[in-house]
Amino acid sequence: MRLVVLLLALLVVGLLVARQLGGGAPAQVQKPEAISDVAVPAVPAVPTRPQDVPGFERQVEGYVNDLAAERAKQMEQAESGK
Repeated sequence: MRLVVLLLALLVVGLLVARQLGGGAPAQVQKPEAISDVAVPAVPAVPTRPQDVPGFERQVEGYVNDLAAERAKQMEQAESGK
């Protein structure tokens, strides 16, 4: 009787492991659709010299402002239904 219970337990464990390892087809990854066709501003390059840090700060600030303006424009278009 113990042998039968042990065999049934091993069968259940084996089925669960087989299901976890490859019981079905792999999931398909889909590329998300673009929100708009407008180009995203270029990301500023990280400076390698300490003297370039103030310029980098201005570039990052401009990048963030451009990105925020683009997002606001996209939100307005989405709200208006265009």
